[in-house]
Amino acid sequence: MLDALIAERPELAVEAERLAAELVSSVSVNDVAAQVEHALRGIPLDALGARAGRVRGGGYVHEVDAAWELVEEAVEPFRADLERRASLGSVDAAATLAVGIVAGLCRVREPQMGTVLAYAGEDISSELASGALELAARLGVEVPPGADDEHWPDWTGLL
Repeated sequence: MLDALIAERPELAVEAERLAAELVSSVSVNDVAAQVEHALRGIPLDALGARAGRVRGGGYVHEVDAAWELVEEAVEPFRADLERRASLGSVDAAATLAVGIVAGLCRVREPQMGTVLAYAGEDISSELASGALELAARLGVEVPPGADDEHWPDWTGLL
């Protein structure tokens, strides 16, 4: 629909491009961290129950393995967004997103017992945080100096 509008009114193309670039680049560390935290805390135990146990024709899936898969899947959209923003050249937004992902993972590193995060084990948050930082580095996205002190001060060894 946007293409049709711009085709009809070409003078809107520059404004539409400016708004799109602004939308892609606007991201807040705290907003991303809250979204990551919400996505991870919101994984229902039913999903774990559906994945773990005997799998017809496939043997047995341990609940830890199933929980890891679910947690990784919850973080994947954020990693994909990081890649997308970096590929569009929006490296500042990508860096903010990387910091937000790690900050969100920091918020859930001590999960409540009986949650999917707890089933995944104590290392999952740090593993995924390290993975997000490695992905950012591979994409040429630099995490701002001091991000660790500001957003995950008591979580050492990530940067």
